[in-house]
Amino acid sequence: MLRLERNSYLVNYPLFRLAVFMAAGIFFFDRFLPDVSLRFLLLVLWAVFLPLFFSVVIKFRTLRLNYSLGVIVSACFFLIGGILIVQKRKNIEYEWSDKEQCYYGVVETTPEVRGKTLCSEVRVNLAIPSTADSIYGKSINRNILLYYIPDSATYIPQCGDGIVFYSAISKPLSDIEFMGFDYERYLFTKGISGTALAFSGNWEAVRVEHPQSIRHIALRCRDIIAGKFESWDMGDNELAVVSALTIGDKSELTPELKAVYSAAGTSHVLALSGLHVGILSGILYLLLWPLRKLRGGRIVQSLAVATVLWIFAFITGLSPSVVRAVTMCTLYLVASVLVENGFCGFFSLSLTAFVMLVYNPMYLFDISFQLSFVAVLSIILFYPLIFGWIKSSNRLIRYLWGAMSVSMAAQLGTLPLILYYFGTFPTYFLIANIVVGPLAVCILSLTMASLLFSYIPMVGNVCVWLLDGVTGILNASMQFVHGMQGSQITSVSFNELQVLLFSVLLLILYVFLKKRRPGDLLKILSILCIIAIIEVYKIRTDDAPSLFFARSGLYIRNGKNLDTVTSGNGLHEINGIRVGVMDSGRWKNIRLAGTSELAVLDYVYICKGFEGNITGLSGLFKIKNVIIDGSISERYRRFLKQECERLNIRCIEKSAQASFRILL
Repeated sequence: MLRLERNSYLVNYPLFRLAVFMAAGIFFFDRFLPDVSLRFLLLVLWAVFLPLFFSVVIKFRTLRLNYSLGVIVSACFFLIGGILIVQKRKNIEYEWSDKEQCYYGVVETTPEVRGKTLCSEVRVNLAIPSTADSIYGKSINRNILLYYIPDSATYIPQCGDGIVFYSAISKPLSDIEFMGFDYERYLFTKGISGTALAFSGNWEAVRVEHPQSIRHIALRCRDIIAGKFESWDMGDNELAVVSALTIGDKSELTPELKAVYSAAGTSHVLALSGLHVGILSGILYLLLWPLRKLRGGRIVQSLAVATVLWIFAFITGLSPSVVRAVTMCTLYLVASVLVENGFCGFFSLSLTAFVMLVYNPMYLFDISFQLSFVAVLSIILFYPLIFGWIKSSNRLIRYLWGAMSVSMAAQLGTLPLILYYFGTFPTYFLIANIVVGPLAVCILSLTMASLLFSYIPMVGNVCVWLLDGVTGILNASMQFVHGMQGSQITSVSFNELQVLLFSVLLLILYVFLKKRRPGDLLKILSILCIIAIIEVYKIRTDDAPSLFFARSGLYIRNGKNLDTVTSGNGLHEINGIRVGVMDSGRWKNIRLAGTSELAVLDYVYICKGFEGNITGLSGLFKIKNVIIDGSISERYRRFLKQECERLNIRCIEKSAQASFRILL
């Protein structure tokens, strides 16, 4: 029989147990029963809740009944998690019309440049009727990702502005085989149910001077500060890092810069989280330390720090990662003033997770949410154990070992998730994080100083110069770590079973480090062997290399590697398969001599930009299959299909799928 120890977190922290069961319910019903009736779940919850209700009313309690009531309460929160996620899915899902029509919505995020388009998340409030006899529009209230093509005379909307656009909204396409991840599922967990493209002239922004939403006001405030940063004389990479590290604006980060920080194991410094909130609160505590000498100064100091932290959360756009970090820090400040025994990080973590999942159960599937909470939980559990390995009275040694202990604890807990989502592991993360900590403190401090003294030219310019220099040192340090041999392991990628096994391993490892029982070590080694066996099996059963027709180009995927296939004339021969990519008018007016033998093309890929017809191509090549890309207009697509039928050539449409795959 399974017994819970008195010092078990499940016993001592009931809120943690309730949060775990609610999260389990969210996961279970989202994965296995997403379409279950909400009314049925409410009836089951009521049926499960009745015994608990009667036991409280009649005040009948025994030891065995206490355990039964604990099971009932856990089952109730499991069902509550299911109810929350089912309701949330219903609020996201929507059957969009496949025809173009006019919509009105509100811009939810700052527009980002994506090639020749701008991209924003838009809350579509209603569909505007196209007939004069219809007065009222159809209410929708769903979020989409809108791509819109601007022109020089068009007002670019801000966050909180209205937008009217004419387009067809479609459900996002998911191509796991080609892209390596489920894009549709990713957008769904972000609350986005569709995507649309509005051409120039088919959309118009409606300026809103004073948005009512607090989040819109916060994002506009962040844009103002981002504009202030751009006015400073800093390098492009330095500006991108400062914007990401201080206000969470990652739009200026280049893929190369992201790759450098990822390989160094410090990409977390570019995403606002508990690290930044902790650094800021530490800086504020030092600046306001003299207040503690006054009567009631400790309360004033804590109140001032909490106020500034929430102002910081506001100007960073009230992102979920910052809100949960500031919430935890606020709980710490309240507990430090009101509770004699001080702050319990485990309770704060449980309460924050519980509240955020009730607010939005989709947070459970957000990568940053998972990494953030797992990292904090791992630090709470493993940091005291690791830090106790080395004892020293030297402050420098204690600082270095403390920084390394925190980094190791966080990396240990997040390792299975990192290998599952990214398939990489930074080998020099300890070295990089020792450097990142002090430099991040300097960057945050200098950014605040630069903003405060921006109206004093000489002082402000010196602060900006120092900020640019310190940020340049940070970038150079991460580039150095990235350039070291073997800086990143990319040969191991976990599946869901391996993540589960490694999580169990971490729990056993924690017990082993606490109690040093040899049997636990044997269990750890056994689980490691099982994980290794699964990895070997995955390697031996990997799919053969595949050729993908996608995005008007050819790509070869071999394992996790995706390579682009290019040529000067659009003709390719890959493992004996002859392919022609037709994306221009190159072959339109070419004619062969009378008796010339036709070259064989196994596949002709018709893409946007192609000029001509299949009949003309069949005079140049012996065509076996024609693939029509989704970028081809519907009218031209029908014409090409009719030609293929007439010439008895197999036609493959790619409008219904994101890519077409051939095994090599």
